[in-house]
Amino acid sequence: MSYSLHFDNIIEKISNIDLIKGLKAKDRKCYNYLYKNYSAKLYGIALHITQKTDIAEDVLQETFIKVFKHVHKFDDSKGTFFTWMLNICRNGAIDKIRYGKESKKIQFDSLNVDMVYEENPEMKLANNELWTLLDKLDDDHKEVLKLSYYYGYSHSEIAKKLNMPFGSVKSKIRIAIRELRKIYP
Repeated sequence: MSYSLHFDNIIEKISNIDLIKGLKAKDRKCYNYLYKNYSAKLYGIALHITQKTDIAEDVLQETFIKVFKHVHKFDDSKGTFFTWMLNICRNGAIDKIRYGKESKKIQFDSLNVDMVYEENPEMKLANNELWTLLDKLDDDHKEVLKLSYYYGYSHSEIAKKLNMPFGSVKSKIRIAIRELRKIYP
């Protein structure tokens, strides 16, 4: 299959390999496909972390700009393309919270999953898919992964919060990610 796609009302499925080739070739149709298929999930992550729609929208836009500019840096030996984009988005959202003017207004402990996508059912569904995947993990793995990736806690902050050794936190996160890779293609 060629990396170039035809878009009418129906969007055909494209493999990650072809998508990445198309993005590297600056194929606008691949950009459209990427946005249409991943923006809701990435926005859900950004909104979940920032708790503010305008900040989450900025994070989403910055995420796609970074993906477009740096797609050549994606390394499939380190994880899936979605995971790579998710990390870019998550890091951007955490940076906005930690270093932005909103940092004093948002408390990580007060984040509420239920408020994500209240106004957009399609995006709420995509966010629910992510939480459903996380819910398939053991409770202790799920907890450290949520604290790290969704709430932005550092490994040492998680260790202190959960009263566990630093090395155990790192191990649990590594195991949780490995288990998620088995669940999500």
